[in-house]
Amino acid sequence: MFKALLKYAPVQVFAAISVFALISIHTKLLTTTEYGMLALMLLTVEIVRAVAAQWINLSMLRLLPSKSSDQHSYFAAIACSIILCCTLPAFALVIVGLHLTELLSINTSIATFLLFLTKALYLFYLELARVMERLNQYRIAVLTQSIMSIVFTGALLFIHTDILLALYALSFSYVVAGISVFKRLSVGFSKLKTVDAKAIFAYGLPLMASGLVAAISSRLDRYFIADYLDLAQTGIYAAISNILLGIGALIFMVVALPSYPELTKKINDKTALYKAHGEYLTLLTCVAMPALVGFCILAEPITQLLLSDEYLAQGPTIIYILCAGVFVINLKAHYIDHGLQFSLNTKYLPRISVFSLIINLSLLLTLIPLYGLIGAASAFLSASLVSFGVALWLSIKKGYKYPIPNQVYKIIFSTVCMAILLPELRVYNFISIDLPILNIIFDVMIGACIFILVLTLLNYKKCKTWILNK
Repeated sequence: MFKALLKYAPVQVFAAISVFALISIHTKLLTTTEYGMLALMLLTVEIVRAVAAQWINLSMLRLLPSKSSDQHSYFAAIACSIILCCTLPAFALVIVGLHLTELLSINTSIATFLLFLTKALYLFYLELARVMERLNQYRIAVLTQSIMSIVFTGALLFIHTDILLALYALSFSYVVAGISVFKRLSVGFSKLKTVDAKAIFAYGLPLMASGLVAAISSRLDRYFIADYLDLAQTGIYAAISNILLGIGALIFMVVALPSYPELTKKINDKTALYKAHGEYLTLLTCVAMPALVGFCILAEPITQLLLSDEYLAQGPTIIYILCAGVFVINLKAHYIDHGLQFSLNTKYLPRISVFSLIINLSLLLTLIPLYGLIGAASAFLSASLVSFGVALWLSIKKGYKYPIPNQVYKIIFSTVCMAILLPELRVYNFISIDLPILNIIFDVMIGACIFILVLTLLNYKKCKTWILNK
């Protein structure tokens, strides 16, 4: 599983860096109000994608590995046909979303729908390349999209600061990158009546429902901030939230991306599956826990590097709350939900998402008028915790087991030690460096050394024996 991680981690790290660079470009070249409008358009794209595309990708990832290699292209063609069939309803949903945010116009509708279509098809062919183990094409596509998104966005916004140009820049990057992973498929509406198509619908529609509700729930705060406060506050909150969601996605996907297909291969052998899932949890916590805790400690210099001053007026509290929420929601999506997915109980996922949405909606209505952005972040964390708890309880009730290896406790202890020691050992306590990026790099290195040293002292995965034998 660790070897599979190394296949994808380098390009995923690069992709994440490009996301942060993109956020920095947006926030520095657009006003907070303009960025708030852009955030609502991007939110519309993600909600529509949850309805019209993402569940198809997830179904393909789960079902295609069980097919023989000569059936892969045929199964992928069926999945692609379903996505194409969903484009017309998607356009209608784009119009509805823009109307609800009071951003509806012909130009915004075209730009938003084009971004949805290009991103949906790009991610479909990207996931297809991954599941068919076309590693080189996958790497080229991710690197190309990362670079082109920065180049196109920076160039177009430098010429003229317009949020529609920001959307078109992203669309162009998906088109250029998609060429690397494009594979000719025999699509057709007749394929929607096949047995495999029915299997995709049976497995994927519950995921679609839960994904839609989860997408709305996790980003509903932006709508209410725009309604109760203003677009400028929406832009500030969206910028901070997008950075944290991007970091969370990077950290968890670095492990989940290569590991999930490996786990699905062991579904028919419960003993092997539980063992592999335990190893997966160990790897997940080893990467995610120290990274997110480290980000909280270094939140101030990192956000100062990425954002302009007007985005930093809220202070670090909102960052800590959102970071905790990002960790919980990603741990649920990339670990706890596996229990319901592997036991073929995905029908419960939409119910969990709806329950979480109701909790989030109630808290947003109560907390935003009282506490502003802090209230929105607190609602997000609370709803994430409730969703996590319900999903864990249902998975265990349905007979799935979550073995926790001893190594996980060593990782938790090492992370706590890093959290205690790093603030005292940060580089600015000893020397003054004028370049903020160097301060961050040195602090990250110090934190990593603390974490690794404590793990070594705890004999993580018998590393003491390995070191002595060397």
